Amino acid sequence: MPNRLRPVAATTRLRARDVDRAAVRDALDSAFADGQLSDGEHRNRVEAAGSARTLADLDRLVRDLQVPAELRESVSPPSPQRSTRWAVALATAVVLVGGIVVVTSSRDSGDPAATTAGAQAELTTAAGFGRMLDEIAHHLDDSQVDRLTVHPAYATFSRPVPGQPGREQSYRYEVEDGRARITDDGTSSHRTEGVPVDLAELRPNVPQLIGLLYGADRTLGVGNPSDVYLIADRGDDGPAVGIYLRNEDTGAQGFLTVGFDGAVRSVHRSDR
Repeated sequence: MPNRLRPVAATTRLRARDVDRAAVRDALDSAFADGQLSDGEHRNRVEAAGSARTLADLDRLVRDLQVPAELRESVSPPSPQRSTRWAVALATAVVLVGGIVVVTSSRDSGDPAATTAGAQAELTTAAGFGRMLDEIAHHLDDSQVDRLTVHPAYATFSRPVPGQPGREQSYRYEVEDGRARITDDGTSSHRTEGVPVDLAELRPNVPQLIGLLYGADRTLGVGNPSDVYLIADRGDDGPAVGIYLRNEDTGAQGFLTVGFDGAVRSVHRSDR
């Protein structure tokens, strides 16, 4: 079974976007903060990142930086001829927050429109997850939910029934033929008391979250996962997203939790 999480290889000849330049500046800031770069090196590289034209230009600015130990297994090792660990991460959007490398997406297609539509239909991509959050906010007139469960092809979410705190309203979200659809799945009286989470807080950090998802098979030691899903709700330390992987053939399973700010809170590997 092919790995459902692994992005295809990227090329450094691609033109850089503003989000790529910003991601590299974040990486350089982190490297400066942990002592990898001097003040002058940091200043010069940040200036160069601002004028970079291609991913190769950006790759040269970060290829000698160390990958943090926390998620080292989530990043491809460099080849003898050329360091690709940063270039692959930058192929569509690389984000480094607090020194953690995450790869969001890197799909290759001859039809950009088809690629965009496919990414939005698959909810475990940055495009699909982000669009889903936007559609939910538009449908509800806010982003408050008790729980959001996201699978590659569909998602479910619930929220309190106005004026009836003990009841919850459930919904199903999916994309068909490029069109998003939210279905009312009815109400129940089984709502757990608590404060809803605001998905608007998660929206700016979707690239970090999906990047962690793409590296989660190695981070968690779950090769070729057959089941992949995410759950956003309120944890003991505030709003968080759980990333869950399972290989039904080997029985390996693991999960990690990520705050709505994109910071990793816990990692539970299959072999520990």
